[in-house]
Amino acid sequence: QNLTREHPTFSPGWLLLGMLQVDLGMPAQARQSLAQHVSLVQNSTEPEQQAGLTEALMTLSQLAQQQGELEQAGVWLNRIPASADPVRLAIRRAELLDQQGRSEEARVVLTQVQPASAEQAKRKALALAQWLREHRQAEQAQTLLQQALSQAPDDHELLSEQSLVLEKLKRFDEMERVLRQLMALRPQDPHAYNALGYSLADRGIRLDEARRLIERAVELAPQDPFIQDSLGWVAFRMGRREEALRILRAAYQAKPDAEIAAHLGEVLWSLEQRSEAASIWREGLLLKADNETLVETMKRLGFTP
Repeated sequence: QNLTREHPTFSPGWLLLGMLQVDLGMPAQARQSLAQHVSLVQNSTEPEQQAGLTEALMTLSQLAQQQGELEQAGVWLNRIPASADPVRLAIRRAELLDQQGRSEEARVVLTQVQPASAEQAKRKALALAQWLREHRQAEQAQTLLQQALSQAPDDHELLSEQSLVLEKLKRFDEMERVLRQLMALRPQDPHAYNALGYSLADRGIRLDEARRLIERAVELAPQDPFIQDSLGWVAFRMGRREEALRILRAAYQAKPDAEIAAHLGEVLWSLEQRSEAASIWREGLLLKADNETLVETMKRLGFTP
């Protein structure tokens, strides 16, 4: 703030301030700072300033999308320079199209983008596999990931996505093998421990082992709300409903998310706090109306929003 006040035409100051404001949960201020950065560099042809411009416009688009301003989000994307990473831009366009209910157009955007490097090709494969998984085409996602992994068999991002796809396909033994491969490759990464622990808990099996795995993830990432969600969920599966409620309330407060809303609502429902459960589920639907866990939970418990 001192830098931008004392040197208001120094564009990197506005970019850094805007990104900090995003991290601090100050979207309105972030939009003002980033828009100021854009106004200062929009006519520059210098590569460094074009890179900063791309970063600012990408973030402005995300902020607009989070506020439901989908048309404005597209306007920001359309101003991104031609020098930008084509795969990154395609992923953002696809996310926006998906939120607008234009999911097939989103798939076409991801399919047709031409990567310019091996790293971009990997990110394209990841994004397309995620789209296929989320749109109930897990078999195609698995085929795509197998092809990518043949070139990079120990790539942790590809393996992580494959574990999610294998879970969708209910190929749980293969999923566990992949997750244990990830634990061996990256023993300080909490996500494989959390993923396997959550999967066991969600299926109601090997609950003591599930809790140990999730507690290891908590040790590695104690503030992660999604790992806290898993900890709350395994507590619920073990019959510790009050403990589960305390953990899931804190997780949802830290990160309002449809998946966490599904779990918190179910715990509240089981404790006969049904009015609050309904309220939480409705909030979850506003966050992501097609979240499978949330939709399945409400259907299973006979709740109509």
